[in-house]
Amino acid sequence: DDIDADNITITLGATEAMATALRTVGAPGDKVVIFEPFHELYPNQCELFYLEPSYVTLKEVEGSWQYDAQELRKEISEACVVLINSPHNPTGKVFSKAELL
Repeated sequence: DDIDADNITITLGATEAMATALRTVGAPGDKVVIFEPFHELYPNQCELFYLEPSYVTLKEVEGSWQYDAQELRKEISEACVVLINSPHNPTGKVFSKAELL
């Protein structure tokens, strides 16, 4: 498959990539779901573009980081963006395929 050059963005690093992605898909006032604990970059980038961060808590249960599916459903019902970093920073959690579906 060919990739159209119009669909490629090159950035100088993760901060610029995140800013580009949020600005591209979000509009001022849009809700962004962030898993917590989180990298400090995420809410700061939201603030920069007037996006509203919302949080879903990851909890360590028997050595594994998990989230409450009902909490996630509630938060994403009004969200424009869900930030998923896998492996998650700072917990190291790798989201399973089932968790991402």
